[in-house]
Amino acid sequence: MGGSPALYLEPCTLNLFVQYVWYYVTGGYSVMPADHPANIILDIDNALTIPAQDTDDAMALALALVSPELELVGCTTCAGNCRTFQSTENSLRMLEYAGARNIPVAGGREAAFIRNREPHLQYLEKKTAGREKKYWRGLPAPTVPELLPSSMKAHEFIIHAIRRHPRQVTIVCLGSFTNLALALLVDPNLADQVKAVIHMGGVLAKDLDPDFIWQTPDIPDEIWRTTLRFNTTFDPEASAVVFRSNIPITLITANVTTRVFQYRRDMECLLEAETRFHDHLYRWGAPWVEWSVGERKLPGAHMHDPLAVGTLIDPGFCRLEKMSVDVKGLVGGRSDWLQNKTGEHTVRAAVDVDVARFESFLAERLAWSVLEKYRYKAFRK
Repeated sequence: MGGSPALYLEPCTLNLFVQYVWYYVTGGYSVMPADHPANIILDIDNALTIPAQDTDDAMALALALVSPELELVGCTTCAGNCRTFQSTENSLRMLEYAGARNIPVAGGREAAFIRNREPHLQYLEKKTAGREKKYWRGLPAPTVPELLPSSMKAHEFIIHAIRRHPRQVTIVCLGSFTNLALALLVDPNLADQVKAVIHMGGVLAKDLDPDFIWQTPDIPDEIWRTTLRFNTTFDPEASAVVFRSNIPITLITANVTTRVFQYRRDMECLLEAETRFHDHLYRWGAPWVEWSVGERKLPGAHMHDPLAVGTLIDPGFCRLEKMSVDVKGLVGGRSDWLQNKTGEHTVRAAVDVDVARFESFLAERLAWSVLEKYRYKAFRK
């Protein structure tokens, strides 16, 4: 058959090609524009650049920066994967590399309200300094960001942003609830002004997912039982404040987030974007993928937090069901605090995920350009 041969482009290259076409057609948009982007605050424990610690908070921040469906009002930082000041520095560095110099980053509390989480943080720091750092060998020390954090504390920024944009801002809590809870305690009438909360946390009741067991070859079961507490359980008293606030809350549970991964091939897509920002994600994210494969025997790195952000972009990624939170059980240390029945504190919880569709979306979307609007806009007063 005659004619010119068909043009074939690798998926990552095709993704960038589509962006360039849209840039030309629309006269300046780096991605396909959304008419009504969702205003969000990201509350994150961003450990990118710290060996042997999760990179998923950083990938969630990157997803927000490249997605026209979202409007990133600002970031607040908390402890969990790392200490709060480290999350602040890591987030400022990412925004600097992205050219998004006007997105505020407000540092939060270093400690939980009541619980002593020093053993948790010290255990993670011991892992960082241990043999597992070999996957990050040869990388230069991360640069000190020129950007400075907001003069407001995290809870102050949350109050400020919500009061400026009442019932328009969704708070995406990817670590503990400490900062949001403090904001609610300082401003008791704030809850009615928050549009919604998306939180990566919770485990489904056994009758819904009887086969789910959280075990990791690199961390003994005893440490999980006695020392490590992430997200909802890092600061259970803060979690109780939020669950009792009557804000609409969606939990993206570990049952679904542990099913989605970032693979070696996905990291190559980041390199093809050929920007300082994407190179930074690759440089520090690729070792975490290799570590996940080598140490945890997984097919790739868990992408817990990007799935939480992704549900705002496309709610169809996850199937949600109404459940209730046993707040007393949560504070008392029970693991079955998320219950498959009606109760006083109702939430929506993710019970299933379209794995293939989300993984494909995330790999392609993260290679997109940072939105132009973040390169020049000042935070709206």
